Amino acid sequence: MHASLRKLRALWAAALLTAALPAAAAYPDKPIRLIVPYAAGGGTDTAARMIAQKLAPLLGQPVVVENKPGAATQIGTSYVANAAADGYTLLMGTANLATNSVLYSTLPYDVRRDLTPVAWATDVPVYLLVPASSPVHDLAGLKQAARQQQGLAFATAGTGSIPHLAGEQFARDTGIALRHIPYKGSSEAATALAGGQVALSFDNLAPVYAQVQARRLRPIAIAAKARNPDLPDVPTLTELGVPLTASSWWGVMAPAGTPKDVIALLNRHIGTVLADAQVRRYFSRLGMQATGGTPQDFGRHIDEETQRWRTVVQQAGVKIEP
Repeated sequence: MHASLRKLRALWAAALLTAALPAAAAYPDKPIRLIVPYAAGGGTDTAARMIAQKLAPLLGQPVVVENKPGAATQIGTSYVANAAADGYTLLMGTANLATNSVLYSTLPYDVRRDLTPVAWATDVPVYLLVPASSPVHDLAGLKQAARQQQGLAFATAGTGSIPHLAGEQFARDTGIALRHIPYKGSSEAATALAGGQVALSFDNLAPVYAQVQARRLRPIAIAAKARNPDLPDVPTLTELGVPLTASSWWGVMAPAGTPKDVIALLNRHIGTVLADAQVRRYFSRLGMQATGGTPQDFGRHIDEETQRWRTVVQQAGVKIEP
C-alpha cells in the first residue's frame, strides 16, 4: 500500500476514535464551593461573599459560600485539604495558615503539602484602639499612662491571633509593659474596651467599625504602610517612630494537586474581581485592602508570615492553652 494512503487511513481512524470519545468537560461545569473556616457574619465571611458574588458571572457558575467554623480555622481548612483536587472546593484561607503551624504542635493538615495558593485577596491592617473616654490620644500619652500605672492591659479577640501577636511585637518595639487579656471574639473585646475594663486593644477595623463610628472607641494608630483614606486622621505607627506593620489577611486556596490551568483561570478571574472599583471601595470601608497577584506571590507571603510570627511567638512565649 502506498505510504501516503496508509498515512491517510491512519489519520482517518484517529479522527473517528477521537469523535467517539466523550468531550472533556470545560471547567467549571457545576457550582463551586468556597469554604469559610469561620461562622457567618464576620470579616472573612463578608469578604468571601463579596468575592463569590462577583466571581460567579465570570466563571459562569454559582460560587456558594459554606461556613465550617471551629478549632481556630482547622475544621474548615482540613475539610478543603482533604477535598478532591478538581477546583470545585476552595478555601477562603486566613492568616491562620501561617500562625497555626507556629502555635500548634500538630495539625490535621500541612499547608505546604495539602494546599496550594490560588490568589491573595485582602490585607487587613491592625489598629491600636483606646476607649473614647480615655485621656490617651496618641502614642506619647500611652507611654505616659503605662509609666504611671506600671503597665497596661490590652484586649484582643483571642490568643495567637494576628492582633495579639502585633500587640506583643508592639510591646517589645516600644518598651511599653503590656499584659494580654484574650476575649472570645472581637465583639467581647470591643465591649470590654469601651467599658474601660482594659486600657487598649489591637484589632482589625471591620469588627469594631460600628463602635468607632458611634465614638465609643478611638483608633490612635494603624499598623500599615499608609493611612486609611476613610480614617485620614489616624497616623501609621511608622509615622510615630514605631516601624511596625501587621495585618490579618485572606486569600483563596485549593487542594494540592488541583490542575495548573484551573488555578490560573481562578487566579485571573479573582484578580478581575479585586480590581473592580466597587469591590475595592467596599473593602476599604471595612478597613480591608484588596491585594491580588500571582499564586506564587501568595505562597511567598504565607511563608514570610509564618517565619515572622514564629519569631514573635518564640520571643513572647505565646502558648495556646489545650
